[in-house]
Amino acid sequence: MRRLATLIAIISAFCSCIRNDVPYPIVELDITSIAIEGTDGEVVIDRVNRKVIVPLAETTDIRNVKITAIEYSEGATASREMVGSFDMRYPQYVTLSLYQNYEWVITATQTIDRRFTVVGQIGETEWDVPRNIAKAFRRSDFGLDTVTVTQLRFGPKPEYDYPDASAIRDFSNAEHTHTAIVDAYGRREIWRLIVEPKDAQVDFTRAVAGAEVIWLKAVGIDGAQTGFRYRVKGSEEWIEAEQSWYSSTGGVIEAAIRHLTPLTEYEVVGYAIANGEEQRSDIRTLTTTTTFALPNAGLEDWTFSDSVYYPYKDASEAWWGTGNPASKIAGINLTTPHTENLPEGMSGTCAQLWSQKANVMGIGKFAAGNLFAGAFDRIAGTNGLVNFGRPYTLRPTALKGWVKYNQGTVDCTSNSTNSSLPKAGDPDSGSIFIAIGDWDYNIYGGTPESPVLVDTRDEKTFFTATNPGIIAYGELHFDASCGWQQFEIPLEYRDFDREPTHIIIVCSGSRFGDYFVGSTQSIMWLDELELLYDYK
Repeated sequence: MRRLATLIAIISAFCSCIRNDVPYPIVELDITSIAIEGTDGEVVIDRVNRKVIVPLAETTDIRNVKITAIEYSEGATASREMVGSFDMRYPQYVTLSLYQNYEWVITATQTIDRRFTVVGQIGETEWDVPRNIAKAFRRSDFGLDTVTVTQLRFGPKPEYDYPDASAIRDFSNAEHTHTAIVDAYGRREIWRLIVEPKDAQVDFTRAVAGAEVIWLKAVGIDGAQTGFRYRVKGSEEWIEAEQSWYSSTGGVIEAAIRHLTPLTEYEVVGYAIANGEEQRSDIRTLTTTTTFALPNAGLEDWTFSDSVYYPYKDASEAWWGTGNPASKIAGINLTTPHTENLPEGMSGTCAQLWSQKANVMGIGKFAAGNLFAGAFDRIAGTNGLVNFGRPYTLRPTALKGWVKYNQGTVDCTSNSTNSSLPKAGDPDSGSIFIAIGDWDYNIYGGTPESPVLVDTRDEKTFFTATNPGIIAYGELHFDASCGWQQFEIPLEYRDFDREPTHIIIVCSGSRFGDYFVGSTQSIMWLDELELLYDYK
């Protein structure tokens, strides 16, 4: 008996020394699709940040959002049931598990057109939605006992039911408030409307200089004659901004002062005229920036080396990149110099972007003809990895150039789960987009020069118009064949507070080439690309 106990102890000690040193495989788990009622726009599945962004329609009850279906990566189990009704005022978290755990968050965005404005208002209404407060500022000499409310809207009717604006007039109490009772989706909300007196004034909230444009925004007096004046510093005479340059809402005025000279110091001032009296803002001084011409903008310079065409004369001057180094393994170049049938009056070469199907090691893969600001990174198996972007700190207004396009019919598709992709037999489409942004290569996987890595094996790295690093964006799609024509893609600025660090330009004969979807008959020709810094 004693020997048996000793044997058991020895075996136990031996077993305790055995370790499982076989590592589990790394399998990233994603939300691959989701269906939600009451959306307005495309639901964004951000696989980089493991986030789902749901744009809700204005009429949707954000406290009762219905998720009708959700799918995950194969093998994943979810920490909670995500089909049902959810209060999307708050982020909804779910952890996906297999060998490792991955936390995802589902968030909702909803734009509700709320309005509360009064006669004699100064600036924009301040909304504190979580606390149900709306505050407007009014000229102090107008009084508060007989306020005329010009707009009152808490949300779309009949989902929202609220009092008539004409019944709300007296804000002369100590807190300058009026209580409004609002019914929404069967719930009662109590809102505090505040009208606070304020001395009449004009204040800048934005003054940003480009090379030939200065973007201005100021708060002034609603109903007053408002505007901006500008001059070269040192000049005595102020120049009135043209009326067509303005946009105005309530007491907020915006304008883009145009046709300026680069690297020049300007002064700007805002004003409001009410009851014959002019109020002025402080004078702001700004210096316009320089301009930047795109390298090899005419696409005249090419190098042919080791069976690959490169859109530059020397590697030290490289600014544009293509997918040619990857397609080379199939013996083809997607993007090549072209000398025939150039735009009228032009000579030399243009770039031809021809979408093709390459056979590599017996595997046929579709690749779009492409040209982009950035650099080819490397080949991984039969896939190419590229880095988008080049250093750039300016604020252009548009991308201009010449284009010709031959539209093919989609004859190559993939097994992607993206439901927005065209199907076989659908018309293909080409695209050109430009983005200005502040991408950090540590986040986006590229290099300091070209910070955004796009890996065709991984859809979560694909660049889209919702990329959070974007400061300004413009895109043009080609949904039909066309002869040579001049194009102009205006840039829409989403943020004037952030400073640009890079520019991305991507031209593609097949818009969905990242997904290996497109037509082998689609060809785009490009010539004379140019950045604009002024508005017409």
